[in-house]
Amino acid sequence: MSFENLDLNLLKVFDAVYRERNITRAAELLHMSQPTASNSLQRLRDALGDPLFIRERRGVSSTTFADNIAPDIQNALYLVRQSVNSIKDFDPSTSRRTFKVSMNDPIEALFLPGLMLEIASSAPNINIRSSYVGRHELANEMSMGNLDIGLDVFVPNDDRLNKKELLSENYVCLVRREHPLVGKPLSIDDYLAMSHLHVSARRHGLGYIDRILQEAGQEREIRLRTRSMELAANTVRHTDFGMTVPDHFARHFDLQALQLPFNVPNLPWQLYWSRHADYDAGCCWLRDVIKNIAARYQSHSIADTRQLT
Repeated sequence: MSFENLDLNLLKVFDAVYRERNITRAAELLHMSQPTASNSLQRLRDALGDPLFIRERRGVSSTTFADNIAPDIQNALYLVRQSVNSIKDFDPSTSRRTFKVSMNDPIEALFLPGLMLEIASSAPNINIRSSYVGRHELANEMSMGNLDIGLDVFVPNDDRLNKKELLSENYVCLVRREHPLVGKPLSIDDYLAMSHLHVSARRHGLGYIDRILQEAGQEREIRLRTRSMELAANTVRHTDFGMTVPDHFARHFDLQALQLPFNVPNLPWQLYWSRHADYDAGCCWLRDVIKNIAARYQSHSIADTRQLT
């Protein structure tokens, strides 16, 4: 079958199955029956001369041919969606657009209050949908139009993404203000003997601080690992636990910051977006708002910080 005779609706089915790795879930996503999705997939297999997906115990896996064509199909569908849904004259004061952003819990705690304050004052009808997408999935999700921006410390290089550095701050150890170690220099022995709390969206794996300590042949004891920064701060506030984070969280959660007894290179937060959205007026507005919030935090202005919290 030639491209001219190919039913382009079949590409939407391919994209959904490729993302979900399950034909039933793909059918639900596309609001069609499972037999209809299976029939559409079979038509595409016949047209392209490849199985595309192989049945497995809990779904399907993609063939090499499917892996090779998936990025181009996803990019093409993204461009079509952007073209159909684009608003040339974006006005935040009247727009009812919903922006989808990827932030983990710590960065939500830092940026969402300021973002919602800006929306309340200048864009009252705009909605935000915040969730966390893994770093290796960020480019794919943006290519498919499922995300507008992402904030993270590091995302693998991908030609589909543009980025802008937002914040670069010192790391400190946060403890409650009545902690026994407050008021004296923190030694490496005291630091390693402390009960530590680690905030991460991942279920396992070393954090940034733990990798630095490992390189120096040292190890701290992580007594609690959680994805919630609010829970972490509340735990530190009522125990002798410590958590090592960028110093802006000391201001944000009213905890005592102790200077670390070892060197920690700054790890900057980055703003990521699809290069296809460079000239999307709404996305440009959202990126400017995020960059302005970051600039106010970077200035370490107490007045601005209180406004944002």
